[in-house]
Amino acid sequence: MTDNGLAKAVQQKFQSSMTEHYRSHLDGTNINKKSMLTTDYLNHFSGVLMLIEMLPTDPETFAEDVLDWSPLSYEEHFEVTGFRDKELAVKAYEHAPVDIRQAFDGVVDELNGTLVGLLDEIRSSMEQQKTDQLVEFCSQMTPQVRDLISQAADIVNEGTSNVVELSTAMDQESSDAAQDEIDALFD
Repeated sequence: MTDNGLAKAVQQKFQSSMTEHYRSHLDGTNINKKSMLTTDYLNHFSGVLMLIEMLPTDPETFAEDVLDWSPLSYEEHFEVTGFRDKELAVKAYEHAPVDIRQAFDGVVDELNGTLVGLLDEIRSSMEQQKTDQLVEFCSQMTPQVRDLISQAADIVNEGTSNVVELSTAMDQESSDAAQDEIDALFD
């Protein structure tokens, strides 16, 4: 075995040992033992989604709170939350199985991108006082945001990375069509 191969084997063994170490501390917490993630992080997205859904009913009341939202990493979320096991949640995330964490992070990246784009459009609609456009845009985009939150929750709760692959393959065409409709609204 080469030095590089040996180093890689040692690194994998260490990662596996750390994963099992943190997994052994998850009993009695809201952290999924298989995925080593918690849905508490998804509250960051669910809260803004709820505000976006209410925004068309009273833009003046909800706009400031909606537009104050910004992406937070998993670690950043737990720095500012009152989650009881926040330190353990961050350590478990750091040592989660690589495939699960990559799938989860991929959905979170897509969710952040979608929400940032949505907030840009909301800001523009508010500045231009285009309430009809705001209502239409919010109603078209909230199902996509809700679906991404659901995908992330499935990864956390199921502890598998293939949840995203199956969902993404099935929804790619409908997602592209929805984006085309949204783009047409702003042309």
